[in-house]
This record gives sequence, C-alpha cells and structure tokens, in this order.
Amino acid sequence: MSITTKRGDEGFTDLLFGGKVGKGDPQIEALGAVDELNAALGLARVAMDGEAAGIVDRIQKLLVTLMGELATPAGKEVEYENSGFGRIGPEEIRWMEEWSGEVEKEQKFKGWLRPGASGGELAARVHLARTVARRAERRTWMVDDGIASKDLRVFLNRLSDGLWLMASKFESEEA
Repeated sequence: MSITTKRGDEGFTDLLFGGKVGKGDPQIEALGAVDELNAALGLARVAMDGEAAGIVDRIQKLLVTLMGELATPAGKEVEYENSGFGRIGPEEIRWMEEWSGEVEKEQKFKGWLRPGASGGELAARVHLARTVARRAERRTWMVDDGIASKDLRVFLNRLSDGLWLMASKFESEEA
C-alpha cells in the first residue's frame, strides 16, 4: 500500500472505518496538533536518556492511541472498540498526574520561565512540545464531544502541565 493515495487532492481526508472530512475540519486540526506534538516530543526525546526518555516514549505511545480516537468518526465507536485499539481514560490520566506530581516534588513553581534562558537546548525542546500540547488541547475542545472525550481533553491538559514541569526541571539542571 502506498502512502500516496491521491484521495486528499480535493481537500478531504479519510478517517478510520470509512469516514471522510475536509482537511480544515476541527477533527483534522486536532489530529494535526497531536501529530505535531508527537513529533516535537520526538525532537526532545533524542536529546534525552534514562528515565526521561522512557517517560517521553510512553507519552508518545499514548498519543498514538489518542490519535486513533480522534481519527474515528462519530457513530463508529463500536467498530473502534472491536478493533482492539486502546483508549485514553482514567488510568492514563492518573499515571500522568502521578508522574507530574513526582516531577513537581523536585521542581516547585517559581514563576514563569523564558524558554532557552538557561541556554539549555533540551529544556527549550520540551518547552516547544509543551506549547504544542496546549494547542492540541485547545483544538480538541473544538471537536464534537462524540469524537473527543473529556478524558482525552483532560489527558492533554495534564500532559501540558507535566511538560512544563519537565522543561522547568531541565532549565534548572542546565543553568
């Protein structure tokens, strides 16, 4: 199967399970923002090692799940469930809150940061991912509730908070 299908040449794109929407549809805008977030996290991850890289890898896997949910048209939830794809739910939100809580124990809020002020590239990369996460969250609020669940939106909110803390930690380590 080729990635070049030419089906999008008229301004529409395919969703999972046979759906199709315009490329400017809020659902596609949200998908694109999450995809960009995943790429920004990849840029940060290549500069990490150890536990931080493992955390980002887990987040990226969850973002792929999240994109699957966003790519499913309303009314196709049963097909999505039957396909074996995962969902973002309370367990994933709880993990995100626990991870953020651990980082926050080490890195208390000390005011707003200026990304890159410490000269640290890794912190700046994580800050970039954080801002994309905020946009992805905003974009999911523009998608119908039948497509973008509250859990999905809360997860993105917690993720952006966690990335702020992670970037802040790297800022202090790189200063």
